[in-house]
Amino acid sequence: MKHEELLTDLIGMPVSHVWFSDYSVFYLELGILTTNEATRRDGSLMNPKGQMAIYAGFDWRIERPQSIFCSRDSTRRRRESVCRSLVGTKITEVTLFGRIPELSVGFSSGVWLTTFGLSRGDPDWHISFKDSAIYLFTKKGRLATEEPSMKSAQQAAPEQPLPAASLT
Repeated sequence: MKHEELLTDLIGMPVSHVWFSDYSVFYLELGILTTNEATRRDGSLMNPKGQMAIYAGFDWRIERPQSIFCSRDSTRRRRESVCRSLVGTKITEVTLFGRIPELSVGFSSGVWLTTFGLSRGDPDWHISFKDSAIYLFTKKGRLATEEPSMKSAQQAAPEQPLPAASLT
């Protein structure tokens, strides 16, 4: 499947769950959620998984039409508030931009998620298409796909649960 076809599959998908891992690593779970039977050290269940997921590493921001709404540098409280506001919206556009591909995702609420790698190496984002068992990401400056079993442990950081009131 071509990269463009994979991205088109995201259009119209609802944001069902949002959460952060360590620091400001950001996840969007899309579509129908499946309970995750794995548990954290404290015995609570891990976050549910969607049909597809978008991962934005340490360098991202949420944009309004004419300003930055929130970024990875915002307070945890602000990031969590913005995450809650994305639940229930639908993806309206997905684009890749730049010589080294970065990700921009538009939502029905009129905001966008944009990644922008600042560290040496590849941009830190990926999209998992669980129904087709494929990851789309940037590797050595180019778009690449891999099966999840081949994906590196880049997202293996332990997840931090959102407060119970913000979980959906």
